[in-house]
Amino acid sequence: MRFRANLLFRLIGCEMKQFKKMLVGVDLSSGDQIVSDELSAPNHEAVRQAIWLARSNGATIRFCYILDVSPQAQHNIESDEHSAIKLQAQAKLEELVALAQQDGVSADTCIGFGNGAVGVIQEVLRNNIDLVVVGTRHLSAVKGMLMGSTSLKLMRKCPCPVWVVQPDPDPCQSILVAHDLRDVGKYALQLGASMATMQQGRLHVLHSIEVAHVDQSLTNRPDEHSIEQYRTKAEATIQSELADCQFAGDVQVSVVLDRPADAILQYVQQHDIDLLAMGTVGRTGIPGFIIGNTAERLLPQLPCSVLAVKPSDFKTPVSATD
Repeated sequence: MRFRANLLFRLIGCEMKQFKKMLVGVDLSSGDQIVSDELSAPNHEAVRQAIWLARSNGATIRFCYILDVSPQAQHNIESDEHSAIKLQAQAKLEELVALAQQDGVSADTCIGFGNGAVGVIQEVLRNNIDLVVVGTRHLSAVKGMLMGSTSLKLMRKCPCPVWVVQPDPDPCQSILVAHDLRDVGKYALQLGASMATMQQGRLHVLHSIEVAHVDQSLTNRPDEHSIEQYRTKAEATIQSELADCQFAGDVQVSVVLDRPADAILQYVQQHDIDLLAMGTVGRTGIPGFIIGNTAERLLPQLPCSVLAVKPSDFKTPVSATD
C-alpha cells in the first residue's frame, strides 16, 4: 500500500518534490542534561517523518543540534577538541545519520551554539535548505500553549517551510489546508495535497469568510446573498487549484463565516486533524518579524502537527553570519 502511494506521488509530480535539502532540528537535551541518552518522543517522530519524506523525495538530511549554553560554556566546549559534550552530541547525531542511511537517505550533521531557532535559520541560509523539520512538546507554563517557543520562532522567521511534528502513532491521515485564497494559501494547498497523496489520507480545505472579503465598505455582517456569492466563488477557486495539482483523492472543502483562527481551531478539533498546512504571514504582518494575526493567535493552541509556509517575497531578519 505504501509503495502504491509513493508511485502515485511520483506520477503526478506534486510540489513536495521540490524538497531536496532538509534540515532536522534535533534537541538532544533533557532536564539538566545537555546530551541525553534517549531522544524525546517529539524528536524521534520528527526524525522518523523526515527520513520517510527524504526517502520519498530523493532528498538529503542534515541533523542539527544547537546548544543553548552560556558564552563561557560555549568557549570551554569549542576550545576543547576532546570535550565530552561535543563528542557525545556528535555520537548521537551520527546514530541518526546511520538510521537515515539504512533507509537509503544521505545525511550529515552539524552542531552549533546559541539560540536554537536562530541557529537553525542560519543553517538554512548557509546551505539553501528547502524544509525544516522539528518536534515540539506539549509543555508550557502558559495554559493552552501547546507549541514550544523554538517552533514558534521558526515559523515567524524561517524563510523556508517549517514542519512542526507532534508525536502521533498514525500521523497525517487527516490533513487540513487553511486557504486564504492568496498565493501563499495556494502553495499550502499544493503541499497539503501532496502530503495527502503520499499518505493516502483525507484532505480538508477550509476558507474562513471575513466581512472585508465580501465587501470592503461593510462593518457589520453582510447579507446572505452576498455571503453565498462569495462562498460559491471561493469554492470554485479551490476546486480549480485542486484540479491544477491533479489531486484525485478524498477531499472536503468548507467555506465558513467566522474569524479564521477560531474557525481553524474548531475544525481541527471537530475533525481530528493530524496536520495543518497554512501560510503564516498575514496582510498586516511585518515581514520577518510577526506572523499574521491569525497565526499568532492560533499556532500556540494547536494540538496537531503544522506545515507552515511563507510568501515568496518573505525576508528573514536573521543573518547567516550573525
